[in-house]
Amino acid sequence: MQLTPMRFSTIEGTEVTVRVNSPAEAKTAIKELRHRKKEVGLHRRALLRRLKLATKAQARASREAAQRARRGGLLGSIAKARSLFRSNKPLQDAEALEQELHLVDETLHNIDICIVQIEGKLLLHS
Repeated sequence: MQLTPMRFSTIEGTEVTVRVNSPAEAKTAIKELRHRKKEVGLHRRALLRRLKLATKAQARASREAAQRARRGGLLGSIAKARSLFRSNKPLQDAEALEQELHLVDETLHNIDICIVQIEGKLLLHS
């Protein structure tokens, strides 16, 4: 996931760090983090959509394999021969998508934590 650079915040993996020196910078950092949260949320929705498609494709492939195994005779041999020439790899790996989705959820959680901490410090200093 390629994200735009931020002035006061850095995200490395799922770790979010913020460095500010004044309340004005803190308010700007909060705006940056909220914007980044929206970007990561959009990426999360895209991952969910891809995961849904991948699970449907895997279910469809397993159903088709079971149907081919049950067929016999001429139709079964034609279906088996046709499957030899078709690629059997799934479109996307569902497990890899689930792992990436977990990392994105953790990043969103860490962004929320940073926002709450900055807002808390702003309340103490105002």
